[in-house]
Amino acid sequence: MRARLAASAVIVALLAVGTTGCTFITPQATSKMYDASDGIGTMLGDIRVDNALLVTADGTTASLLINLVNHTDYGIQVNIQYENADQTKIIDSIYVNSDSVTSVGGADASKFVLTGIDAPAGSLFPVFLQYGDVTGKQMWLPVLAPNGEYASLAPTSAPTP
Repeated sequence: MRARLAASAVIVALLAVGTTGCTFITPQATSKMYDASDGIGTMLGDIRVDNALLVTADGTTASLLINLVNHTDYGIQVNIQYENADQTKIIDSIYVNSDSVTSVGGADASKFVLTGIDAPAGSLFPVFLQYGDVTGKQMWLPVLAPNGEYASLAPTSAPTP
């Protein structure tokens, strides 16, 4: 009887280790950064850039949609640079408060419009981000048409940035 009980205990232990053992050696998927939506992301020093993309109806003006995450104890002014169709460099900036997320371009967020560009829907458009003395990064942002969830996010006129 004891041998049967011991054998049952060993079988139960082997089944438990066999069915859960993979979790000890498999890396957690939730700990890896990935772009969960249509935009792209990167790390820029202490700033995490999430879901960056452009929405355009005409290919000459586009709304920038971007989330900038700042986990530091100080605010950061992020410079955004792009070239228009005339090869003129345009530089503007977005201020990100300390320990916060700044969302730009969404339905309830402030607008940031790129003007005079040549970026039809379906293309990629280069935008350079930088702040302070941190080495900047050029991101090739996907350019989307104002369809579906982006239908109301394209610029309606050409306001100044």
